[in-house]
Amino acid sequence: MGTSVLGKHLGALGLIHQVLVRRPSQRARQANLGARVGVMLFVLLPMLFPALASASEEVPEDRWSVLLMTVAALRPDHMSAYGYERDTTPFLTEFAKESLVFEKAFATSAWTSPGIFSLMTGYYPPVHGLNGRYSVFDAKMKPPLKILAAEGYDILGVSLDDPSIENLGFTRELRPSVERSLPAFENLIESRSENGRPFFAWVHLREAHLPYAPSARNAQRWGDTSASSPAIEAIKNHYIILRSPDVDIPYRHSGGAVFDEKDVEITRALYDGEVSDVDERLQRFMGRMKDSGLLNRTVVIISADHGEELFEHGWVGHPSTSYEGKLYDELTRIPLIIRLPAGAPAGRYDALVQGVDLMPTLFELLGLDPSQIQPAMQGRSLLDLVNGRTAALHEHIFSQTTLKGWTTPREEMSRRVLSVRTQTHKLISIPDADGVRLEGYDLREDPGETNNIYPSRSGEFADLKQAAARWNEENRKSAVTLIFGAANERLHDLVESLEESDLLAAVENWQAIERIHQSWKLEPEPFFATEPHRTAWQDLRRSAARMTSSAITCAAEGGALKSTSAADMPATAKWICDK
Repeated sequence: MGTSVLGKHLGALGLIHQVLVRRPSQRARQANLGARVGVMLFVLLPMLFPALASASEEVPEDRWSVLLMTVAALRPDHMSAYGYERDTTPFLTEFAKESLVFEKAFATSAWTSPGIFSLMTGYYPPVHGLNGRYSVFDAKMKPPLKILAAEGYDILGVSLDDPSIENLGFTRELRPSVERSLPAFENLIESRSENGRPFFAWVHLREAHLPYAPSARNAQRWGDTSASSPAIEAIKNHYIILRSPDVDIPYRHSGGAVFDEKDVEITRALYDGEVSDVDERLQRFMGRMKDSGLLNRTVVIISADHGEELFEHGWVGHPSTSYEGKLYDELTRIPLIIRLPAGAPAGRYDALVQGVDLMPTLFELLGLDPSQIQPAMQGRSLLDLVNGRTAALHEHIFSQTTLKGWTTPREEMSRRVLSVRTQTHKLISIPDADGVRLEGYDLREDPGETNNIYPSRSGEFADLKQAAARWNEENRKSAVTLIFGAANERLHDLVESLEESDLLAAVENWQAIERIHQSWKLEPEPFFATEPHRTAWQDLRRSAARMTSSAITCAAEGGALKSTSAADMPATAKWICDK
């Protein structure tokens, strides 16, 4: 149904939505209409108001698209849309009035890859495994975006050349138009105007990330930033800013910067200028979305990968840029603003929510069956809050980070900072030279997390320690399902490759199993560290290695490996070298 017809029935649309949002949406098929029942109102209107469509006319399955925009290192408490005293985000302040705004949304990590992967998969970092540049997400794993692609969605993204995201399910990259020199945002509008297929598009903005170099228009907007010092030059020009000048890392950085109070204020003014740049860019893009008609049929999500420290705990940046793994709220709290198409409700919610909740929410909004994803997504649909099905989505929320984010050396990958947070308390576990240091905070008395009360009031954190233990065990179970599912498919494909005498494909599948092993070997407690998973995983790897090695040896002797047993039992398959 075209938007022009919908425009004449906005009153009915709003009424239908008010009825629907109070009930859980269920996925159902109508064979004659090919429509889904749920919050897909563009489909429901012709069903509920048959006068809008001829009985003999085939009604198209008009589905909402999704645009996810993440902003690197964007802090909600530096956005006027979240109550910041500086009017840094006038556009988003208005945009939020017609959106669902989550006041206490938190990232699952304090740096980009783990946080983004949790948004995209509904899994916590110990399950999806993207905790470092050494990690891989195997192509045989089936994340939510692949389900969307199978449902007919184009999965679009910007800067997809990063190997860490190549298997998330993106099917096309949004590149600038060569002919018109359009940025990727404009390319999205241009391509969708000619293509009516629904899409999931992800765009990641980097304005709020170090170095802080706002546009000339906003550089002086929140204070005089013209004064120069070595520290401010570092802020304006460097991606990595280290406290210690003698840290030897293979990346360009500014080491040993010393900040005085004036430098701190200038830094915050520069950061706020970057936030204003983000707001203006989003305003331009949403204007183009509205003009093109896309806004009326697109779910728009504005969020972040993580937050950013601005000297609340002694330094600036986040683990990847500061070489310090921390999980205080300024680093983990993120904006989460979801605007649904016309007629949908708006509101603000104070419950604790996490990045893992986004994909379950989208599946419910789009009428998709979440049971297609195994293991099950670990988040919950935010519509449980919106529809009044619950007042609290999570009692505990969790974040985890490596000590140095993306820059963490491989040998330090298994050392992780972990935080467990409730509405009133927070427990942070930090690896140090003596093992693990625990910090505890009463957020009612100390929202800035400056007074560690764990040594004197450890009893208040017993529940959080138990929650962390349960979380670790649940993560292990989910990781086992995810990893063994992918590895068994790899093993099956390896057998098929040998049956077809495709030695190269067999080697590639064996190598993929080994990459999975090497990725999860970096976890603090790998899924294969305990029985029965240890033995099962060893057997799987041995089977893959034995068959691959035998095939290579046989090929070197001029033969081809042939199975004498069923190919669907690779672990017990018997092979001979047919020369």
